[in-house]
Amino acid sequence: MAFEIVDGMTGTKHISSDDLAALNTATVGKADCVLKYGDDFALTMASANSATLGTGVGMVGGKRFWNQAATSLTIQSGTQGQKRNDLVVARYAKTSAGIESITPVVIKGTPSADTAADPEVTANDLKLWRIPIDGINAGAPVKLFDPVTPLATLGDSVSRKSYRVSSSDGRISVDVCVEVAGLVFMTGRINAYESGWLSATLTGCPKAKGNAGVVFCRNSVWKAPAMSGTLGGDGVMSVQVTEAVSNNEYWSVTYLKA
Repeated sequence: MAFEIVDGMTGTKHISSDDLAALNTATVGKADCVLKYGDDFALTMASANSATLGTGVGMVGGKRFWNQAATSLTIQSGTQGQKRNDLVVARYAKTSAGIESITPVVIKGTPSADTAADPEVTANDLKLWRIPIDGINAGAPVKLFDPVTPLATLGDSVSRKSYRVSSSDGRISVDVCVEVAGLVFMTGRINAYESGWLSATLTGCPKAKGNAGVVFCRNSVWKAPAMSGTLGGDGVMSVQVTEAVSNNEYWSVTYLKA
């Protein structure tokens, strides 16, 4: 069937592992990955011939798998004067009867007197760790993956937060101050009919990664640059108006939050 409901009852058994793999890949954005969970498959060397793979969740070809408890792996002994790279992978397999599995496999590299190279992997392997072996000694494992960011964390990163910013002079107002995904947008109005300097301090601004200058929104009666300011790393903005402006001139500034 070209068009199929997966999360629904059809009256017959119709959901296959390929259905779920397609949906998993579409949801996560990649078919082969480690999902952030448990120990994130942390690998520790118990000895030169034994490693322990921690708990975690991942996908190979969109098929999810779960290591529920620490798993011991055997590392073949090295050779004096030789270097070797072994890889720890999660390998997907399917029998002729259609039975599927994903298991941890240690792929032994080829010993070399010079620089060691990683062994070949298959399209059904998700690379997790490299174990560098020098002589009979196993070095610190090297992680070969970055866990996919959970949706909950991604939601937090793009959330919107509003701030209340106060001005020391009522002729310079702050109407809106919001942060979205680390980017701060602040806008307000100025009312300065007389010529000359007008200074104000805006407090409560989100702290900036660096100094930020004020920029203007032009309207039909605005004639010349009249306002300048600097937002320091302490979250306080100093503003100066150097020329007379009309009622309700708008100003704005956008910057990265510290």
